[in-house]
Amino acid sequence: MAHDTLPPTPHDERASDNAHSLEALQRVLGHTFKSPQLLLDALTHRSYAFEHPGPSVVPNERLEFLGDAVLQLISSDLLYMHFPTATEGRLSELRSALVRASTLASFARSIPLSPYLRLGKGEEVTGGRDRDLLLASAFEAVLGAAYLDGGMRAARRAVVPHLRDALARLAAGERTRDDKSRLQELAQARLGVTPTYRVVEESGPSHARTFVVEVVLGEIAAARGTGSSKRQAEQAAAHAALADEGWRDAG
Repeated sequence: MAHDTLPPTPHDERASDNAHSLEALQRVLGHTFKSPQLLLDALTHRSYAFEHPGPSVVPNERLEFLGDAVLQLISSDLLYMHFPTATEGRLSELRSALVRASTLASFARSIPLSPYLRLGKGEEVTGGRDRDLLLASAFEAVLGAAYLDGGMRAARRAVVPHLRDALARLAAGERTRDDKSRLQELAQARLGVTPTYRVVEESGPSHARTFVVEVVLGEIAAARGTGSSKRQAEQAAAHAALADEGWRDAG
C-alpha cells in the first residue's frame, strides 16, 4: 500500500477536495520520512482506528506518549540556554507554558496539521478537528514519529521553530513582569501565602535615604533588599528571594 498520499476520510469533504499529501506535510516539518507509515499513524485518531479496524490502521496514542518525552527534553534544553539565570522552579514554570495543550495546539494550527488528521465520524461532527487537546496530542504524536524515523535531529527540526517563536513571546513577558509579581505567584503556588514587606532599616539624610526591606512569606523571613525608596528595596528583596529559593521547602 502506497502512503505518499494521505487517504482522505470519506466524510471529510475538505480532505477529499484538497487531497493533502504527506509529501507537503513533510516539507513543512523539515523531514522526509523513510517510513511514511509512521507519519500516517501519528495522524490517526483512535476514533478513526475504531471505525476502520485492521492491522494497518494504528492510533497515534503510543507515538503521542513518545513525543511528549521528546518535547520535554527539547524544550528543557532551549529554556536552559535562553534563561541562564533562571531558577529550576522558574524553568519548570516556563516549560509548562511551552508544552501545555493550548500552546501545542497553536503549533499544530500554524502548520496547519488539522486537515491531515484522520478522525472518526463522531469526532469529526463534534468539532474534533479544531479541539485544542486533540490537536496538541496529534502534534506530540507527529513529533514522536519524527524522532523514531530520523532521531533527535529530525524531531528538533520539526518543533524548534515553533518553540523559538513561543520563547520569544515568553522572553518578552519576562521583561514586563516585575520581581514582586513573580514572587507572589510562586509563593502562592508553593506555600499558599502572599508575600509581605517590612522596613527593617532606614538611614541617610532626608534627600538621600536608604531603605532595607525584608520580604516575609508566612512566618519565613525569605530575603532582604536595599534601595533608595521603599518600592525599590521591595523589588530588590523580591529579586533576592527569587534567586535563593531556600524558603521553598521551609513551608
